[in-house]
Amino acid sequence: MPVILGYDGKSHTEKALNYAIGHALAYNSALYIVSSVATKDSVDRESDIRNMKEYVEAARQRAADAGVDAHPLIEVGSPADAIIAAARRVDADTIIVGRFDKTALDRMMIGSVSEKVIRNAHCTVIVVQ
Repeated sequence: MPVILGYDGKSHTEKALNYAIGHALAYNSALYIVSSVATKDSVDRESDIRNMKEYVEAARQRAADAGVDAHPLIEVGSPADAIIAAARRVDADTIIVGRFDKTALDRMMIGSVSEKVIRNAHCTVIVVQ
């Protein structure tokens, strides 16, 4: 069954990428590397998508070099919603996300991607610290 990785190219998701590669290899699963852009301005969105394509492709190549069948998915919308929707679309059995340290106020005001994924996913969620 497929595995979803929420990925934004930052250090906390680099750790998750390493874990996801090992997980996909251990379970002989396809890996879908999901990144999302939530920018409403179309000029900024296009720029964000171009940048995203670069780091998602680099992650896909790392996974492929390790022997994983990896697929990049770039979505528009909030990261948590994009991860959850992609997991449903490919019928994933596992979602892997990194955990970014936020203050209690940050979590209260803007929420946590990993927390929202945990609360709303239809499948197992692994949070890599």
